Amino acid sequence: MIDISADLGEGSPHEDEIWPLISSANVACGGHIGDSESMAMASRMARNYEVTLGAHPSYPDPENFGRKSMVITAEALRLSLLEQIASLAFLAEHFDMDVRRVKAHGALYNDAHRDRRLANLLVDVILELNPRMAIVCGDSSEMAAAARDRHIGMVREAFADRRYEPDGSLMSRSNAGSLLTIEEAAEQAELLAREGTVIASDGSRLPVAFDTLCVHSDMQHAVERLHAIRARLGI
Repeated sequence: MIDISADLGEGSPHEDEIWPLISSANVACGGHIGDSESMAMASRMARNYEVTLGAHPSYPDPENFGRKSMVITAEALRLSLLEQIASLAFLAEHFDMDVRRVKAHGALYNDAHRDRRLANLLVDVILELNPRMAIVCGDSSEMAAAARDRHIGMVREAFADRRYEPDGSLMSRSNAGSLLTIEEAAEQAELLAREGTVIASDGSRLPVAFDTLCVHSDMQHAVERLHAIRARLGI
């Protein structure tokens, strides 16, 4: 069984339709979007649909939806990430749910993919809050290297709906072709499941080891993508 995940609690009007189609969720917890009400709702939905609950913290930058790199001190970022993840964990307790994973959002995810300092900071936050939580990251990322060095759990992530660069990072959303169509996403999901590879932006075949396959809930036609992917994978 392939773990299908989505980033949720981000204001998509179709989230109610997405929860039954996934097995893991990364929930926004205030850095780029999200408040007590949305986090409580996500925790309840995760319980009702037996979905693994994860936190989706960000640079504290709601104005840019966490999609721009931010100049911030390491200590200020550490405190913000601690607050974000702890807020979700506190609310999840009311629904007898545990936060099992941490996946950085947007620019923080992309920056920590390449920046070992940021990757180490994310791992430090997890160790401080709950060493049983795993970090969600690309297998070729600095986050993965930091997780292996510090012996914390890791959930290797692949993306069904985004174009990859040859170095294993995601193509910027601002570039044409970075967001895959419904059919392209289904094809990429099948290629990942069958061969563990994707076709990168330069046409090369890129190996991508993964434990979870993510679909972005904030992209247009996310529900249709999920149905197409599940049909292609036979799940």
